[in-house]
Amino acid sequence: MKYRPPLSSRAAAAAVKGLTALPAALAALGVLVISALPLPAQPRPEDQALPPPPPVQVEFKFDFGPGKAGAGYVQIPADLMYSSERGYGFDFSSKTAGMERAGTEPTADGFVTAAESPFFFSVKVPEGNYRITVTLGDAQGESRTTIRTEAGHLMAADIVTAPGKFVTCTFIANVRRPQILPPPPKNAPGGTAVHMFLAGEADSRCWDEKLTIEFNGSRPCLDAMEIVKDDSVPTVFVAGDSTVGDPRHGPAGNWPTQLCQFFKPEVAVCNSAEGGETSKSFITGQRFDKVLSQMKAGDFFLIQFGHNDSKPQWPQSYTDPATSFKAYLQVFIAETRRRGAILVLVTPMERRSNGDTVGPWARAMREVAAQEKVPLIDQWTMSKDLWTALGPQVGTAFNDQTHLNGYGGYLLSKLIIRGIKANVPGLAKFVVDDFKDMDPAHPESPPEYLQQSPGPGVPRGGPRAGAMVPAVPATSP
Repeated sequence: MKYRPPLSSRAAAAAVKGLTALPAALAALGVLVISALPLPAQPRPEDQALPPPPPVQVEFKFDFGPGKAGAGYVQIPADLMYSSERGYGFDFSSKTAGMERAGTEPTADGFVTAAESPFFFSVKVPEGNYRITVTLGDAQGESRTTIRTEAGHLMAADIVTAPGKFVTCTFIANVRRPQILPPPPKNAPGGTAVHMFLAGEADSRCWDEKLTIEFNGSRPCLDAMEIVKDDSVPTVFVAGDSTVGDPRHGPAGNWPTQLCQFFKPEVAVCNSAEGGETSKSFITGQRFDKVLSQMKAGDFFLIQFGHNDSKPQWPQSYTDPATSFKAYLQVFIAETRRRGAILVLVTPMERRSNGDTVGPWARAMREVAAQEKVPLIDQWTMSKDLWTALGPQVGTAFNDQTHLNGYGGYLLSKLIIRGIKANVPGLAKFVVDDFKDMDPAHPESPPEYLQQSPGPGVPRGGPRAGAMVPAVPATSP
């Protein structure tokens, strides 16, 4: 017997045949038929890179100490303290002394040094990137200076000048505010500022109205300073938790805080990491919106999460490494690409116990990086090698089971640069030519600048109750 399709199948075929013949039948009746052609794909505005903000011209020239100010320079005596009305001056109860020297060069006939190191100089500026050039030295004595900006970003360590010698040093600093511009329309979701939930963050130097520059060392001698707003340089944005965030003040800090010293003065670092954050809360708390509001084509975005993502006792911010963690990483990747910037995934460093406490999140990052073809810095693997190499001395790199001290942050900053040079060629070109690579199996000794006085400031507030609790017993090494 010849097979006949079921009635339902025959009916469906007849209907399709009828629809196919319908245009011809209508045309025979004199009805104008317009073919439904596929519309060409139109680029959506939301898929285009955001235009750069309008340029804002900002420029300052300061001549420090007694003597005659150079042409176009503002003279800064040692007792000129910062005020918001004036917009510049020494800050944070700095104790400075002005020294006069005979000479014909206005920017070298006097200088300001520290009666008690360090001292701070602040300038009221809008947010953005700033190219800062300082002149250091003393006509009659040796000077020794370490420079930091904002919340402790190390720009240059131990700059030494012999008596009668002067040196200029240029670096790039990023200044930001918690406000997110432009604000969303009144009938749209979103926020107007970063959500801060930790005590003390709102008082951090990285959020105030000023660009603050710290001069530390055994004898810092500041002669002159020029500050120019320069938003043409690329910005390296960083996201993460308290194993990545800047200190409130002081000579230490995690790897982003100590990273600037290894970059040429051709790129800025904006560390948006903060204690307690996860890949989820960084988005829901408006921190990612703040980064995106400043991001432009050619920028970089380094992301490190895992320590707080791994806490199921935080149900509102926990992420599963196999599912939701990967999904949030995809959001970071998509939004960064949309703006023409380069995203780099940085696996979280392992805790002091050197087990596998954040390994699942590190491996998830590897998988996403391979799938999406984005650069990866495998800090997790390098940190395990590093802690193994330190052996019984691993505690010298930690403040507790999870958080690093300045030495640990320094070691990881070297490893991050190693990863950049190996896997992020677009950023590697900004690394200083004399960078000395460090094998994690052979850790360096602590640099001297970690022993410097932190000066005045607000100590880092502890996270909310239960934050950053290590996943190992307190008796572990």
